[in-house]
Amino acid sequence: MYRPQAPEKAGGFRRLADWLAAAVRGLPEKLRRRHPGLPHAVAARQRSWRLKKLSLRATFGLLVVVLVAAGGWLSYKMVSNSDIFCLTTVTIKGNKMTRDQQIIDAARLEPGINLLALDTVRATKMVEKLPWVARARIKRYWPSTVEVIVQEHHPLALVNIGPAGRQRLFYVDEQGRVFAPLAVSRDFDFPVLTGTLVTRSLKDGRIVADSQAGQALALLQLAARGNQILPVQSISEVHVSDKDGLIVYLVDYPFPIYMGKGQIRTRYYQLVKILGRLYRRHRVKNITEIRMNYAKNRILVASSGPLKGK
Repeated sequence: MYRPQAPEKAGGFRRLADWLAAAVRGLPEKLRRRHPGLPHAVAARQRSWRLKKLSLRATFGLLVVVLVAAGGWLSYKMVSNSDIFCLTTVTIKGNKMTRDQQIIDAARLEPGINLLALDTVRATKMVEKLPWVARARIKRYWPSTVEVIVQEHHPLALVNIGPAGRQRLFYVDEQGRVFAPLAVSRDFDFPVLTGTLVTRSLKDGRIVADSQAGQALALLQLAARGNQILPVQSISEVHVSDKDGLIVYLVDYPFPIYMGKGQIRTRYYQLVKILGRLYRRHRVKNITEIRMNYAKNRILVASSGPLKGK
């Protein structure tokens, strides 16, 4: 006959162990990993103590930051109000067309200003707004010196722009930037770009590169490389025509040279060869016109008389 066995009686020690195991299983997983078998009340006291310790550290750190910031501010005010860093010397380099006083006024480099209060970024932008200044850089040399280094525009030509009847001559550089009006006291020994298309080719103060006026600039850039037969100094005017393209006039001879539209580089060097032959044979005086765009692969050199040398 089967008789079920009675459960063993658990002693007091066994019951206490079971109770502790159940209590530990009831703790959060993170707390059990850190404090296995630790009663809940003890863990709570430790958490409270650590929070207080962390709060004290944070308060102390914040106090240190406030004290350092206050000390720095007081030091800055003391130095900024002293005469140690007052501006006494201004040196300017790189300017030929722009006067020193124009640069000093634009940057507001007044004698006696404190170098700590000088905003070099703003001062640089103000100097770069001057007509002839392409780039500028301002440096402080402690305790009392400021250096201004400027890079000015290099004009390639003069350009006649503006509404009809009110056109004015302006300088234009190799990048097509129209940067300053022509003044009587300035150098005006440059080729002149003319024609209504020039004004229409401007965008944001710059001649558009792929326009007819942009091709005229490309022609002058080739001539500015110093070719002996056709240097940029020998060109008096480049007229930009909607019908005929570019028409070039030389300083020493009155006849027009019709360059046409496009193929500027090829036609420039072809023109150099033609002028070279004419100069060597002394046949330039009777020329009435040269057409680089006369026909496909053909160039017309027209003369009022026989092309005979002396």
